[in-house]
Amino acid sequence: MKTIFRFLGRTATAFLATVGVLAAFGLLIGLMEQRTQRLLLSAFGWMGVVVTGLVGTPVHELGHYLGCRIFGLRVTEMALFRPVAGRIDGVLGYVGFTYDTGSVWQRLGCFFAGVAPLLFGTAVILLLVWLLTPEVYRSASGAVSTALRKTRNPLRVAAAAAGGYLRGFGSLRGFGVVRGMLSLYLICSVSMHMSLSMADLQGASAGVLLILLACGLFSAVTMLVRIDVRKALARTASVLSLLLGTGLLFCLLCAGLSYLMTRIF
Repeated sequence: MKTIFRFLGRTATAFLATVGVLAAFGLLIGLMEQRTQRLLLSAFGWMGVVVTGLVGTPVHELGHYLGCRIFGLRVTEMALFRPVAGRIDGVLGYVGFTYDTGSVWQRLGCFFAGVAPLLFGTAVILLLVWLLTPEVYRSASGAVSTALRKTRNPLRVAAAAAGGYLRGFGSLRGFGVVRGMLSLYLICSVSMHMSLSMADLQGASAGVLLILLACGLFSAVTMLVRIDVRKALARTASVLSLLLGTGLLFCLLCAGLSYLMTRIF
């Protein structure tokens, strides 16, 4: 009985360290996005939402599309950005796909295609910071490296990253300020549209059971060979939290800026 409980506990831990972290950040980013869009709608109407989605929505849908292509899912329809029709139904973009229900690979792909905007959006944000404001990237990455030598707490590391970013951004001068403002707009647009819609979650649900089974297999194998995976799972959760926390931090920044704009305008 003790072995069974250990197996179940390890399986649950592995599932929470991966899927649980993705779901938690997807929910938090979604809540911040809804709050920000309400503020923008009240201040600028539908155009305010369109301006923020100009880059973020295509990046979101491209994430779905790439996930589909990698796992061989058949894309049936795609709209990267539909600002006019979206005003009626509230949908700025979408990707429709079908999959072979008998294929384990494609069912697994449903999960990754569903959550792809979180992962792809994070990669795009880091790439934008690196390309447009390398000095800000060096400041933030240096702060993260320093923090990681002292702690593994994701919140403290995220705070260090935010501090490094702000210091780097504050050091910009001349044309660097223009680059910084452009980078900030693009990043905020991407971060505000990283969240997962109900359609995304429904699509991903087809592969969740397989992820759970994979976690169970992982637990069984590591228990048989007597490997302690607690540190590895904690590190996995910390890395995912740090990466996805990038989008969440910018969502918080967007919400704050949106609130200020509603007070100004």
